[in-house]
Amino acid sequence: MNNKYYDVIIVGSGMTGLYAAYNIKKISPNTTFLVVEKFKKKWIGGRTSNETFYGTNIVTGAGIGRKDTNTLLIHLMNELDIPYTEFLSKMNYSPLLKPINIIKFINHLKTEYKKHPELHKKTFKEFFIHFYGDKVYKQFVISSGYSDYENADILETLYNYGMDDNTGGWTGLHLNWKNLVNKLYHTIGINHFKFSSNVTEIKKINNNPCLFEIKIENGTTYHCNKVIVATTITGIQKLVPNASNKNSIYQQIHGQPFLRLYAKFDKKSSEILEKYVPNYTIVPGPLQKIIPMDASKGVYMIAYNDNDNAIILKNYLQNTASNRHLYCDLIEKSLGIPQGSLKITAIIDFYWPIGTHYYEPLKGNYKDRDAFLYEVQHPENGMLVVGEAVSRYQGWVEGALESVKTVVTKKWIITQC
Repeated sequence: MNNKYYDVIIVGSGMTGLYAAYNIKKISPNTTFLVVEKFKKKWIGGRTSNETFYGTNIVTGAGIGRKDTNTLLIHLMNELDIPYTEFLSKMNYSPLLKPINIIKFINHLKTEYKKHPELHKKTFKEFFIHFYGDKVYKQFVISSGYSDYENADILETLYNYGMDDNTGGWTGLHLNWKNLVNKLYHTIGINHFKFSSNVTEIKKINNNPCLFEIKIENGTTYHCNKVIVATTITGIQKLVPNASNKNSIYQQIHGQPFLRLYAKFDKKSSEILEKYVPNYTIVPGPLQKIIPMDASKGVYMIAYNDNDNAIILKNYLQNTASNRHLYCDLIEKSLGIPQGSLKITAIIDFYWPIGTHYYEPLKGNYKDRDAFLYEVQHPENGMLVVGEAVSRYQGWVEGALESVKTVVTKKWIITQC
């Protein structure tokens, strides 16, 4: 057992698991730990990575940072000497859209929220429709460019979602996620990782001191004093004891699909698109958003969507002539470009069955979201649950980092369970 015993085992090598490992090594260099990852090493970093498409660097999941809110991410990049550049976010809309003032609606809803405690158990969608009706709500969703807040807790959406992200005018951060992930991997040490190791069960076999048994699909078994679960809600519900029960607190957390779809256009098409898509552009229909990656190379993100729209397009992601034609048609319709004007020569997709998470309206005897989160992050003695899924800043890498910083403390690391 000794050669497979560690003080701490971390399940998941996404940004959360990497940051947890990085902090353990920094805070307590003598603590033994192992990061166990379900997929091949190629997928280290999870939803934070980059690829090259026709000479253009593209993101696979997480997009950008924010200067005013991403303090932990900025600190981490500075600590690891990862370069980043600042830019002013600009928002453009399809000529076919009449966008509404998102912030005006949010500010009014905040006022109504304070007046109506009897409505606090509704979802954001239900709450909005209660005051403005279905037609205005549909306009709001299209104008925001996202739908990932629809079924979420009202308070979380109004105060923590960051709806101003969808309006422009703030300072964003461009960085190479793959470089950050690789720097973390080598700083932590490659000997601290086991890839292609799907954890099937976490079982506590002793209480004082704690001893956890970690079973891997390939038959390997590890033991540890403490364990950190750093996965999406699917992994959390599978591995945390009783989390799959219908009355479990973890059933109040939900994942939702996201899609980033990129296309390479011929020169003539790219020249047309430059007029219609000068920067980040919100469009009607299933594509939701179109963003130039490198207009000079004809590379655009032609869909950045979520939920039903991502699911609709999921079956049309292969790089075939018929799919390329379909997307030319959708782009033309969403921007008012004459039919038959565009030609796509290649597409590449990054579809995430779980791209981000949200909390449904709070249930149970919890005073507030902080009390809920404390229980979610501390399921039992010796076990922590961390990640964007269980943070105050869902949908952002900053949320993943914040969840780790909150609970993976020096006291927790060095105190024997």
